[in-house]
Amino acid sequence: MWTFYNSNGEALVQHAESEATQAEMEASTAVAKFVPPDLVKYSPGVAKAWGEASADGATLLANFNVGSLTDNGSGDVEFNYTTAFSSINYGAATYVMGNNDAVYGNWGYQKTASKLRCMAGKEGSVTSDHQQGFAAFGDQ
Repeated sequence: MWTFYNSNGEALVQHAESEATQAEMEASTAVAKFVPPDLVKYSPGVAKAWGEASADGATLLANFNVGSLTDNGSGDVEFNYTTAFSSINYGAATYVMGNNDAVYGNWGYQKTASKLRCMAGKEGSVTSDHQQGFAAFGDQ
């Protein structure tokens, strides 16, 4: 058993310990339940995949749920998920690392349930090699 207390030290609610379920995590209804590490991934606010690729697109520098990279040419890399999303309807935030003498950015990305393709380049030019990465959120 455990008890919630307010700032005055008054007991508000007493609960028997219970574990959140996957369905409760996905629906964000696991109020007053503990979440074991293996269920955290089901929360809508947790990145389901993230990764960072080297500038040449050949090396995966850091990642979670990315099994491999595909280098499609200069500034064009695909992050291939280990566990795919349940559909193409997930959110992805991408970024590009550059230096201070120019503006760099993602020219765009393409996504499927099993991979995210990112294209990066220098402002006013075609795609070019830059260290880039992403974080993706959604249902798997």
